[in-house]
Amino acid sequence: MNFSIKTLQFLRFCLIAFCCYAGFILLFAYLYFITDSIGLTQYSRPFSEKVDFVKAIYFSIVSFHTIGFGDIHPVTGTGRTIVMIQSAISIFFTAMFSGLLVYYVIKRPNDIFSTKKLYIRHRNNNFWLSVRLGNKGRAIIDVDGRFEAWTIEDNSRIRAFQCQRELPDLERILYFDINLDEQENMKLTRALRDSLHGKHRLHMKISVVGNDIKTGEQVAYAKYYDSSDLLFGQMFLNVYSWDANGHRKDFRWKNFERIEPMEAALVDAFTEE
Repeated sequence: MNFSIKTLQFLRFCLIAFCCYAGFILLFAYLYFITDSIGLTQYSRPFSEKVDFVKAIYFSIVSFHTIGFGDIHPVTGTGRTIVMIQSAISIFFTAMFSGLLVYYVIKRPNDIFSTKKLYIRHRNNNFWLSVRLGNKGRAIIDVDGRFEAWTIEDNSRIRAFQCQRELPDLERILYFDINLDEQENMKLTRALRDSLHGKHRLHMKISVVGNDIKTGEQVAYAKYYDSSDLLFGQMFLNVYSWDANGHRKDFRWKNFERIEPMEAALVDAFTEE
């Protein structure tokens, strides 16, 4: 049986919460038992019966949930102190568990990702710097993308390039492309060429911010790259096909990182100084 990342996180949280709950119950049951600080009330028969560890666990559960049946009660000052401590802890535990449970149920999992590499691609007679974004969750709308590139010189960050733009809705696949042949992007082109020739180490960051289409929750994603993450390629391999109704189907996420190789002559054309 395969579970989604969100389901696994939810189940892991429930398991941890249950273990903490059981730990609290057993801890206080042990304290009641070793201090011999609880006893049966007069209407519980037989009154002389000793409270064993099983009954201590029962009393610990009843006290934790502040039920108070009254068949067992603290008979010493130590017992009353332990009950007060357990009751106080139970209030905070219940509140924290409820809040975190709602958080895990409602929150969006981290299901946005990007290619591990940045690609210098050649298509439509132009060179492009490209990254492919994927989304395995609900669609993201009102998407803004930001790209930054910088170098480090004398322990200072020197900005080489920056751009920000509105992007289409991120349903499953989205591309962030920068045309390296456009005049406004030539500063980035020179910085990329210099980094490929080993003149400096270029650091880059792609970040995306949008809103979940159903909940309106703001979703953000960012990934850092540097010169060692640059590869050359042509077209990305398809990760889906289209049905007769114009909907994407048959997703093959294994193709997400795959790209057609670039001809050596084109690589030389880009890298030549």
